[in-house]
Amino acid sequence: MRAPRSFGTVLLLALALVLVGVLVFQAQDAVRSHQRIAEATLNDYASFADWQLTQQTKSSVLSPIILSLSAQASRVDPRRLAETVASPEQAEADARAITEPWCRCLGGVKYFFRYDWSDGTFRTTANDLPDAEIAWARDTIVAYAKALPPMTGRPQTFGSPDARFGALRPLAVVLTNDSYAMVFADPARARVAVDSSVPQLLVFVVVREPSAGRPVVIYGYATDPRTYLGPTLSLIHRRNALLPPSLLRETAPDSILAISVTTLDGREIYRSPGYFPSAHSAADTLEANFGQLVMHVGLRPELASQLVVGGLPRSRLPLLAGVFVLTAGLLGVALIQLHRQQELARLRTEFVSGVSHELRTPLAQIRWFAELLHLGKLRTDEERARSAGIIDQEARRLTYLVENVLNFSRAEKGTNRITPASLDLEAEIRDAVEMFAPLARSRRMTVRASAIAGLTVTADRDALRQILLNLLDNAAKYGPAGQTISVGSSAAPATGGARVRFWVEDQGPGIPAADRDRVWEPYVRLSRSAESAMGGSGIGLSVVRELVALHGGAAWIEASNPDGGARVVVELPAHSALGDESRPELDALREHAPATSEH
Repeated sequence: MRAPRSFGTVLLLALALVLVGVLVFQAQDAVRSHQRIAEATLNDYASFADWQLTQQTKSSVLSPIILSLSAQASRVDPRRLAETVASPEQAEADARAITEPWCRCLGGVKYFFRYDWSDGTFRTTANDLPDAEIAWARDTIVAYAKALPPMTGRPQTFGSPDARFGALRPLAVVLTNDSYAMVFADPARARVAVDSSVPQLLVFVVVREPSAGRPVVIYGYATDPRTYLGPTLSLIHRRNALLPPSLLRETAPDSILAISVTTLDGREIYRSPGYFPSAHSAADTLEANFGQLVMHVGLRPELASQLVVGGLPRSRLPLLAGVFVLTAGLLGVALIQLHRQQELARLRTEFVSGVSHELRTPLAQIRWFAELLHLGKLRTDEERARSAGIIDQEARRLTYLVENVLNFSRAEKGTNRITPASLDLEAEIRDAVEMFAPLARSRRMTVRASAIAGLTVTADRDALRQILLNLLDNAAKYGPAGQTISVGSSAAPATGGARVRFWVEDQGPGIPAADRDRVWEPYVRLSRSAESAMGGSGIGLSVVRELVALHGGAAWIEASNPDGGARVVVELPAHSALGDESRPELDALREHAPATSEH
């Protein structure tokens, strides 16, 4: 039933991760949707501002054209053409007299001109113009005049604005809004070499007769569009709110909007002060009679929060990704912990099974021989003595196993206590070997002890005996039948006699170097443990490590010989009474052959 429960837990964790992923996706999608709406709103504001700029530019630009050219145009009378047309010089004088008080936009005029439609005469105020430029100007205005739409019905005309002619009178010609025009030079079509970095602009009015709408005369001038349009565009930018005042509040229009005006082929005519590129921009192109100017308007990104409630939402992807990764990490940790708990549960189950098996063996022996004694089936004193010895041996074995479990339990709770005393290490090793000898004989093994006499250790007697018995039991379990288990001791080198060392080595397969630290952990049994014919609880070495640590000692595993085998070494403090005067004696003891005994 554990596997289904584990699968269900893993499935719930996976579903939780999927749910977090869906929530992260939904949150990010909501942010993206908000961003799209905010971006669209800002683009709409930019389009509105551009439309406002377009309308105000047409109105503002048309006024100086009409002011500068309408005076002479309105005087023309096709019936008395020779008397009513003015020379280019007169047209310039009238234009400047009327325009200058209102608009100083004629400072960049290169020349004024007049074109007579009847004979194709093109007159200018400049006498040194190249023939190519004259031809280009003539062709440009003629092409525009021919492209004017035909008049239907009687168009509205206005009276003469010139007070010198007395009261207003009906005009003899037709002047409509599209009669006034400005056209940029196009080098590719003008048959004249024009510097593309300095655009040229023709500003003119086409005077038409009222009946058929045929052109009569064209007045105009050539000028630098930057000096002609720049002041007007700058004034629009500074004084006119291209956005609703409720949006601008106290912010100056020129600080929130960037304006640029270019020709159709991209040559710049005007750029507002403090111009900045913007991702929220719009562009619109004016009609042909306004030179097909391209009006660009951009919004300052830093002021988006003023235009959009809440501002442009920032991307929360890093935060959401961090939350998702953190959640995935926590779920990963939970899975690891779940796996560890399952592994711990499995090891504990194996531990209980192993301990139960180990306890059952001596209990079965005790019960069997006790029944034989109780039922009187043992006839001789020798048999009865042998049975009593086996009962005593198995009782000791049972006591050792129970003590091992109790020591392990106390170690996990942190309640293990020791009472160190000065002990003769050789005697303790001998007693442990004698206690373990019957079990070794039952497994057809030999225990050989080679302990140096005179070594004194500071240790708890019961704990030291438990350490020795655990090491002997471990060697017996994982060594081959018929092996010889060796037990030895010596003064620890390079410690000046302050520590003593003893070891137990078997003739088994040995322990790989990579696993020599892991075998000290509770419940750990290596592959050689699984292959061994004898079971185990997996806590023997763990108890050894705990008891050695309580004594301030150290324990480690090393290879006993190149062909195999494992040697478990324990190092404990020597008796404190052994000071400097005893060290030569210890050195002498190392030189003597160790006492040897076999069981």
